[in-house]
Amino acid sequence: MRNVQFILGGIFGLVFLMFTYWQLNDPDPILWVPVYATAVYTALQAMRGKTNPELLIVLFFLSVFAGLQLWVEITAWEGFLTDGLSMKTHNQELAREAVGLWIASGSFALFYVLEKRK
Repeated sequence: MRNVQFILGGIFGLVFLMFTYWQLNDPDPILWVPVYATAVYTALQAMRGKTNPELLIVLFFLSVFAGLQLWVEITAWEGFLTDGLSMKTHNQELAREAVGLWIASGSFALFYVLEKRK
């Protein structure tokens, strides 16, 4: 179980580090960089085997509900990709941000389950 947590923590840590880097050129990096940096921190802690279950529960619910809030703000589905990765519409940005939060939610839930199975 320890090896699984180590590997998944490393994979999610790299993914969220890339997410954090991509947010640097976002119109609102002051919001999104700390969100993904927190996900990087939890992934690295999971990699070390030192997760905090209470923190993971709080982060899980915050990210699920924040993603849901962003999702309901979408006025029309325009997909994730339209002519590359550049942001074409506000709806596209909302969809990407919501799914990014849900990916983080999934990692928090996974790390919580792995912690409880130890």
